[in-house]
Amino acid sequence: MSIRLDPRRVGTLKQLAADANMRPGDLVRQWVEERIDAVRHGAPSPAATSDLASRMAELSARVAALESMTAPAPAPAAPAEEVVEPAAEAPANVDERPAPRVPRKRVAASPSEGRVALHDEMIAVLSERGPMSAAELAAAVAERGRYTPPRSGKPLDAAMISQRVSNPTYRARFTRSEGRIGLAEGGE
Repeated sequence: MSIRLDPRRVGTLKQLAADANMRPGDLVRQWVEERIDAVRHGAPSPAATSDLASRMAELSARVAALESMTAPAPAPAAPAEEVVEPAAEAPANVDERPAPRVPRKRVAASPSEGRVALHDEMIAVLSERGPMSAAELAAAVAERGRYTPPRSGKPLDAAMISQRVSNPTYRARFTRSEGRIGLAEGGE
């Protein structure tokens, strides 16, 4: 079985799993098994045996803190609309009140003004220094410090540079010759 998660939530899941000294898949499996056992046996899950509301508040605060550390600042370009997501349902026999609804803001995925696109930064470096290997180009872009990965937070490497050069959208801007990447004629 596989599930899809937002990349920011995957990062948060990995952090929670690391805090629990587990693999992310094992942590998710544990959560699912606890929930299934609770529903099947009509007993509260282990998380519900303690004060569920305070535990949920604590976890929500941790997730929000982790997301704010890994996610770039939201772009102020588009107006945000408020979305209210329903709280997770607790098993029927739990006497605890459901967690309160948490208002969340949905923001359009437009780039922020300070963000520099990878291909633009690659063009700037190649204009200054001339053709170079993907690894050298990745190091030079990282050294300049203007480009930041948009969602994943994964550090820039030669594979990311190679993928951008091979991308049909940007292919006409770059050339490859003898393992070196350069600017195409009129590629700026």
